[in-house]
Parts: sequence; C-alpha cells; structure tokens
Amino acid sequence: MTFRLTKHHGLGNDFLVHLTDDGAAAADRQAWIERARRWCDRRRGIGADGLIVGLHGPAAGDADLAMLLVNADGSVAEMSGNGIRCLAQAEAMRRNQERGTLAIATDGGPRTVEWAATATPARHQGTIEASVDMGPARPGP
Repeated sequence: MTFRLTKHHGLGNDFLVHLTDDGAAAADRQAWIERARRWCDRRRGIGADGLIVGLHGPAAGDADLAMLLVNADGSVAEMSGNGIRCLAQAEAMRRNQERGTLAIATDGGPRTVEWAATATPARHQGTIEASVDMGPARPGP
C-alpha cells in the first residue's frame, strides 16, 4: 500500500498529513494509530508530533473534509488549532488555490478555516496564513 504524506509546520508543531478519498480508510482508525506510532517516531520514523488524515467524500458528511488527528504516541485527539491549520495548508496545496474557506469535521465538532497564500521566497512555496474559529471554550479535562 502506498501513502502520499506531506509534512507541515505550525507555530512549533509539525504534522504528517495524508489526504484521501478512500472511505474505507476512515473506518480503520486502529490502522492509522499504528501508522502514526511508526511514522511519527523521531528516531526510527519520519518524525512528527502527529499524523493528520484528511478524509474527503462520505466520511466528511456536510463538511469539505473530515480530520482524524493521531498523536505520535497513538492517542487520538479531538482537535488541534495548529494541526487543523496544517491540514488546511495541505488541502490548499491540493486545490492549488491562493485563498479559500474550508469546513472541517473534527472529533471536537465542526470548524471553519480561512486561508490565504503569502508572498514568500521560492524556497517557502506553499506558505499560507490560516485562521480557525475554535468556538467557545468549554470547561472540562
């Protein structure tokens, strides 16, 4: 099986991102957990804080895409502000768009990300500015 991964950085966090239209991929969380542990290992893998899977199609429901975020230790996170902005960058690059808005379904609820490409030197192609509406703060662990 072949995977196309891109690596993204956001304010001190780095993530591996995989975009897929494969509905079966969404159903097999355990496989993504195992991949995240291997791929995100900084000594034996590629190295990253986590793996983000961007799911298009039915898995996204009414959103543009759904986000599955697995930390390097294999734990699944509801949401990450830096992570969702990295996912938006990967999707912006896939769409080859200079600006846009994405509705993203997360385990923490729906989020909206707006992005715009920035004018940067050639070595930083793909750099974007992105903002996400995180919604109101909720008490809890």
